[in-house]
Amino acid sequence: MPATRTETQNPESETLPFEDALRELDEVVAALEAGQVSLEVSLQLLQRGMALAARCDATLDSAEATLEQLVATSDGELVARRVEWDDEDEDAADDSDEDSNAG
Repeated sequence: MPATRTETQNPESETLPFEDALRELDEVVAALEAGQVSLEVSLQLLQRGMALAARCDATLDSAEATLEQLVATSDGELVARRVEWDDEDEDAADDSDEDSNAG
């Protein structure tokens, strides 16, 4: 089993670069899926994996919030416009609101 940072060192996941966090998360998942570690180590890996997943999610949310797309205006000029994302959670909440109002 490859050594994970949980076993050797425990840097704060909030300061870990995205690529490193994702790579370590893959290692944690592989170690858990292999099932060759004790229950205690599995719990430590699970906690580390959850912290790494939260770090990756926060980084992706931040990148998504700043993403822009180039849009051509009617006169052919290109302008940058912030990308608007559909939030699945909001869509689900809107659907449930419509269902409750229908009855």
